[in-house]
Amino acid sequence: MGIVTLANELAKEHEVHVVAPETQLSSIGAARTYNRPIRMWKWSGGLYSDSVSVYATDGTPSDAVFMGINMFKPEIVVSGVNLGENIGLESLFISGTIGAVIQSSLMGTPGIAASIEVPPHSKFIIPQISADYFSGIVKVVKGIINYIKVEGWVKGIDALSLNMPSPSRWNGGYAVVSHMAKRLFKESIIESSDPRGNKIYWRWGEELVQLNAGTDAYVFYREGKLTVTPIILGDSGSERNDAVKSVEELISKVMGFMA
Repeated sequence: MGIVTLANELAKEHEVHVVAPETQLSSIGAARTYNRPIRMWKWSGGLYSDSVSVYATDGTPSDAVFMGINMFKPEIVVSGVNLGENIGLESLFISGTIGAVIQSSLMGTPGIAASIEVPPHSKFIIPQISADYFSGIVKVVKGIINYIKVEGWVKGIDALSLNMPSPSRWNGGYAVVSHMAKRLFKESIIESSDPRGNKIYWRWGEELVQLNAGTDAYVFYREGKLTVTPIILGDSGSERNDAVKSVEELISKVMGFMA
């Protein structure tokens, strides 16, 4: 529902094309498909407004972006709204939502990855969540796009990752955080057996309680703020600092308009 709500809202002011995997592909990162053909078909009906063209693919999120950019030549790519936050370095490397905007940035098109916190049992399924649940993150994304339409993309930034707490937890605050938490889960191997007696294994773990101050995880989980993380794939040093400051100015103006 997050992608539908965002697409319909953006379509009120912009030309919107949706290209997305036909099924949920959590923790697939920026994986690409090379060992088979990628299928893609136009999606009709459903909850999208008539002005939104919708395509489904049996490829990965990265494949979907690759196809969409080549077909429609967009000015910007928006990935999400993903059901479940993408916080920390682990998410940077395994999130399909973030992997999609990394693909777009490598192709020269800026991208915004948008994610929202949902109850733990809803992270790996497609729950029935009302459109109102996404209103906050949708307003932020729309504000950023409208700002960029006038001022242009932030120099030195390849992509942005936005993470919003659930509506019940968000305190209305925000922070631009470039220091990502290194580890959020204490994972272990859970051994079990299939009906035939063969051993099977689950990789799973609980979230860590101790979080380092100043990281995106601390700001998100402890302070209840919207976190905005600039993704910079190339240069570092003073140019990186200037780019982060520019993002801070952008978000400050966007949130000011929303107040």
